[in-house]
Amino acid sequence: MKKRMIKFVSWMLCGTMLVGALLSNAIADVYASERAANMKSVFSIDAGRKYFSEAQLIDIIENAYHMGYTDVQILLGNDALRFFLDDMSMTVNGKTYASEAVKAALTVGNKAYYDDPNGNALTETEMNHVIAFAKEKDMRLIPVINSPGHMDAILLGMEELGLTDVRYSNNGKQSDRTVNIENDEATEFTKTLIKKYVDYFGNSSVCDIFNFGADEYANDVFTSPGWGELQRLGIYDRFIGYANEMAGIIKAAGMKPMCFNDGIYYNSKDNYGAFDQDIIISYWTSGWWGFYVAKPEFFANKGHKILNTNDAWYWVLGNVDSGSYNYNSVMTNIGNKQYNEVTGATSDIATIGSMQCVWADNPDAAYDAERLTNLMKAFSEKHATILIRPADYTNVNEAIKKVPADLENYTEETVLSLNNALNAVIKNKRAGEQDTVNGYAIAIENAITELKLKAADYSDVEAAIHAIPTDLSIYTEASMKKLNEAKAAVIYGLTIKQQATVDQMAANIHAAIQGLTLKEGQDSTVVTPNKPAGNPAAGDKPNKDKNEAELIKNTAADPLVNNTFSLIAIGAMLTYITKRISNELENE
Repeated sequence: MKKRMIKFVSWMLCGTMLVGALLSNAIADVYASERAANMKSVFSIDAGRKYFSEAQLIDIIENAYHMGYTDVQILLGNDALRFFLDDMSMTVNGKTYASEAVKAALTVGNKAYYDDPNGNALTETEMNHVIAFAKEKDMRLIPVINSPGHMDAILLGMEELGLTDVRYSNNGKQSDRTVNIENDEATEFTKTLIKKYVDYFGNSSVCDIFNFGADEYANDVFTSPGWGELQRLGIYDRFIGYANEMAGIIKAAGMKPMCFNDGIYYNSKDNYGAFDQDIIISYWTSGWWGFYVAKPEFFANKGHKILNTNDAWYWVLGNVDSGSYNYNSVMTNIGNKQYNEVTGATSDIATIGSMQCVWADNPDAAYDAERLTNLMKAFSEKHATILIRPADYTNVNEAIKKVPADLENYTEETVLSLNNALNAVIKNKRAGEQDTVNGYAIAIENAITELKLKAADYSDVEAAIHAIPTDLSIYTEASMKKLNEAKAAVIYGLTIKQQATVDQMAANIHAAIQGLTLKEGQDSTVVTPNKPAGNPAAGDKPNKDKNEAELIKNTAADPLVNNTFSLIAIGAMLTYITKRISNELENE
């Protein structure tokens, strides 16, 4: 007995270890898949300087989806501000600015920057449509409202609303695009304005990251990039404080803060203070002579996550074969650069993914959708193992089109099977799961084929037959012939779509009954109509099958009976186990 028990326990342990190993491998595969899915492939469009319509943004998102990108970054505030919320009212330092007044002031700013003939600013309704489309495609959006630089329209808007000294100035020269970091009212207005957008996108369910920009401070005031001047003037710490406050606002809305790299820890100096470690660094430039930005390794050592935004992939609309960041050079760079090749890095740098950007430095340049799509396609094909394109749902969509518009005529069981097949479809799977997607189509097709029409209702036919008089000997042969023909014409097994035929059968029988003619000399008073169905008191024979069914039903509903059956079953089981144990002991 002991030997057998040991053997049994050994088998159980081996089985448990085997299952555990299989589960471990499965979990490892899932984690590996999740890690790959977490790599972001981002396409960025400058819809701040230049107005892009709702339809154009949706088209860009759709193309990005089909090319295997995970996110689309939309710069909405970049020199101009091209998106107005429905409610733009603000209260800053105790002063309230009405919504329409804020919109009007910002419109003045937009027109002064570039009076775009295509439009001034997207409405909240239009942006809601863009968000809904991204959600449908399981695409993420990264909104950008750039500050404290690239704020041309916002600065003029502030001045229209009565704020003063909002622009950064040095040696009598004012910036066209950078807020005065030393003016608390101006910076508070900026933070309050941007917070409205942060809260809006934080509630959208499609935004994991909000980019607050933070690049190129007052380059138009200084002959060199402004970050070094802020450090020289001893006010760089105010920028650190501003950036950290923006990060806090974004995190409070449930998103991750991100900004461009050039102003963060400028010249690799950390003695002015520490930036919030949660800020993701969108690393686009390693600088040049006189522009000494911190290198990628510096940020990695500080604990910042990095999004590779290599400016070798930048394209400025309108620049095709000449000018900075022109189309032809970008296409060449896409072929030459590796996906995770971070500019300025001297070692392998861990990133959260890579971003390709299209800029509208010349907002009057025409939107070139064809070249933009070509850039996407080239990048997607170059990095096809990373930008996994979506699976083909054509067969699924064709199968769904075949589903009957009205399912009321089919049995509940077969309709349930069809609905289960339809509900099993998971959208936006990638090409690696094409077999699964094909399986959706096959399951739907099979469920449609197996749809079974409900049976026709024969109750009127049965009622008509039951209405035939019990004694037919008193009727003429000719009238009886018509009745027999009507009865013989009844065909059982028809479906609900043939209900009209079944109803006609019943009508024919009723008509034949009405047409019965008494034989000559027959007294009509002795005619006995058939009795109502199912009435034992009227002389009908009790329905034995029905009574037995009711007995079974009532017995099943009786808890005492149920418990009794359960006890009998348990007793039998215990008896069996006891007998087996006794036999084992006797054999020892």
